[in-house]
Amino acid sequence: MTRGETLVAGPWAGEFGWELFAWQAYVRALSRDFNHTVIVGRETSKSLYMDFADEYIAVTPTGGDADSYFMHNYDINAAMKEVLMGRKELLTAASTIFVPRRLGNPPHTPHDTSIQVGNHHIVPEYIRFGEKLEKSYDYVFHIRQRSFRNADNWHMEKWKTLRKLLGDVTIACIGIPTEAGWIEGTEDMRGNNLTTTLNILHNAKCVVGPSSGPMHLASLCGAPHLVWGRRNMSLTRYEKNWNPLQTEVLFVEKHGFHPSAEYVYDTLNLWRKK
Repeated sequence: MTRGETLVAGPWAGEFGWELFAWQAYVRALSRDFNHTVIVGRETSKSLYMDFADEYIAVTPTGGDADSYFMHNYDINAAMKEVLMGRKELLTAASTIFVPRRLGNPPHTPHDTSIQVGNHHIVPEYIRFGEKLEKSYDYVFHIRQRSFRNADNWHMEKWKTLRKLLGDVTIACIGIPTEAGWIEGTEDMRGNNLTTTLNILHNAKCVVGPSSGPMHLASLCGAPHLVWGRRNMSLTRYEKNWNPLQTEVLFVEKHGFHPSAEYVYDTLNLWRKK
């Protein structure tokens, strides 16, 4: 196939976990068919694209809750049009505009499934994010505190109990401060830029938390992770379909989103010993 001139892709406005496995790897693969790639997306996601993007245009999606591959009350096509009106040099016959859509049937589509995008036949291209550092944490917690599906949040008292049970270990808490918690006795690493978070996860000995975008990110950083949630939602995606690097993972399903701290601790100990 003759290489295209310019690919303009975005803006992604859906959930972060879905951006990881239903967008960024597909765009990376598609970019190989073009001489120049421009990514439109949230400033906070920029680090996911810097290995292949020639330019990144930051936008702030506004609307309702981010839900799977879309955001409620947000018009992606209108948002892309607004960007292009400000960058009319990108509006040429040599440009291909690619806005987010459901690609395949995520999360039921295996990570190596080929997808037809227009005239382009692509297989999503995943990389391991983060860099090796001297400093590492024994555990990284993602204390999910989102208002969206807040019934899936784990109670803060359980986090405190788990931290106490783990004893003399180093722990960092990650996430967006308005959507993730912190507990005493851990290092507050929330609110860092994504590059810093990628490095924390890349070097972590184990990541712990309920099903969430940052737990999916742990998979793409090669960090062993113990995650809990409902089987019909997440088991296959964590273990197989959304685990292209074959990262060590234990998905705990017995008590859904609400196992006891003692159960998580005992399960974690048995798994780590193996």
